Amino acid sequence: MSNINYNLYRIFCAVANSKSYAEAGEKLGFTSANISTQIKNLEKQLDVKLFNRENDGVKLTEEGKQLFEIVNKSISSFDFAEKVIKEKNDLANGTVNIGCQSHLTNYYLMEYIKAAKNDYPNLNVELTCGAVPNEMFEMLKNHKLDFVITDVIPTETDGIVIEELKKVSNIFVAKEPLKIEDVKELEDLRYILNFDNTNSTKNLFKVLKEHKIKIKPNMKCDTTEIRVEAVMNGLGIAYVMKEAVKKQLENGELYEVELPIELPELSINLVYIKDMLTQVDKKFIKKYLKNK
Repeated sequence: MSNINYNLYRIFCAVANSKSYAEAGEKLGFTSANISTQIKNLEKQLDVKLFNRENDGVKLTEEGKQLFEIVNKSISSFDFAEKVIKEKNDLANGTVNIGCQSHLTNYYLMEYIKAAKNDYPNLNVELTCGAVPNEMFEMLKNHKLDFVITDVIPTETDGIVIEELKKVSNIFVAKEPLKIEDVKELEDLRYILNFDNTNSTKNLFKVLKEHKIKIKPNMKCDTTEIRVEAVMNGLGIAYVMKEAVKKQLENGELYEVELPIELPELSINLVYIKDMLTQVDKKFIKKYLKNK
């Protein structure tokens, strides 16, 4: 890194990963003015402009993008190494930083977090649920997450480990009992589905295509709870993970649609970078996610 202070690069990456100097300052505990001064110092030392100020914040210049592409990986690796050295290697006081889709958090991961916190009250769990899987995979590569739990397979798998944790069933649910005798009847129903680019929807369409069935959703939503709520409001039948509606099925609020065909199962996967799990991560995964 030549004669340039490591902290300048770290501040640079924080700004590049933020919408503004103020947001980067909040992350690092600096004022916006201090961040601005440090970026100017870096630009002066490199003799290049790194950011353009815009109405909605700051954006990287082309030179800034090139620098970020190289430096961010190094900074992330330094941060990871620092975390490994500083962090205690036991669950009693360590930290797990997990990325997990919201529907899998609610109906899969949360029970294991609860069990871990009951066993180790001082275990620090940092959970990211709002990002889409591709964003989580990028955070994983940049060491912002330790591992990801998802039903999506990364498109780039170089250096990535993917382990199946569990298979779950997907079903259609309706507000009233519904039995389909002829598979062609499926074309006459109203559907509430997840978006077309999700694995669950793609696999559903693949199975239906094998039976020469075409369905058109009446509504699309990426949140299981909202799809269920739409069913309760009579907007159609929804395609959901069976485990997610277990209580509603048991108390008669919802009914599984009886079908003459089998629907595809869904794999819940553990995704992480090879050799980049901390001892705390390994212990959490072994004791809770794999010890079932």
